[in-house]
Amino acid sequence: MWITRFTQKIEALAAKNKLIFRLASRYYNKIIKNEVDLADITKDDHILCIGGGICPFSAIMLHQNTGAKVTVIDNDSACIPEARKVISRLGIGDSVHVTCQDGCCADLSLSRYTVVHFALQVSPLESVFAQVQKRAADGTKLLIRRPKNHLCRLYSRLSLSCQRHVAHKGPSNVGSTLLYVVGDGAVGHAQQAKAS
Repeated sequence: MWITRFTQKIEALAAKNKLIFRLASRYYNKIIKNEVDLADITKDDHILCIGGGICPFSAIMLHQNTGAKVTVIDNDSACIPEARKVISRLGIGDSVHVTCQDGCCADLSLSRYTVVHFALQVSPLESVFAQVQKRAADGTKLLIRRPKNHLCRLYSRLSLSCQRHVAHKGPSNVGSTLLYVVGDGAVGHAQQAKAS
């Protein structure tokens, strides 16, 4: 998918260049603040970020904005060493951990996480969401990013009845973030979207 390749190129540049990292971080500032407020994330939370890429901006900024511990998983083993270097350079390796794992993996332990954050490009979203929803403890907050309407065909789609959401304005592919709380009775299912 071209959008994934483009995002990976930006992340690779940001991972190697501090100026590009700072500029690219601005893209996420308001989105992260909205998500922190939406899920009422604090330093006492332990966040699992599913999908981090070469430069896990969301995980870094979730930690920086809240002080929460963050674990990032990504199923692309090639991006893990670079992501770890970025985390190390920022001096947050004690609080932000990166590992190679798939969100659909049956061995993924979810019991220690109070918040699970789904990147916009998680695919297949249906399978990952179903696994997390089934195995996370009641009360776990799931934050699912959704694309802007005109970009929906480029990402997996999730049809979800959720308790709350926040719309994101400005120049971003992220149109909104949904908040789903495990055990609150909302029902979700996803449909796979294909890029044209």
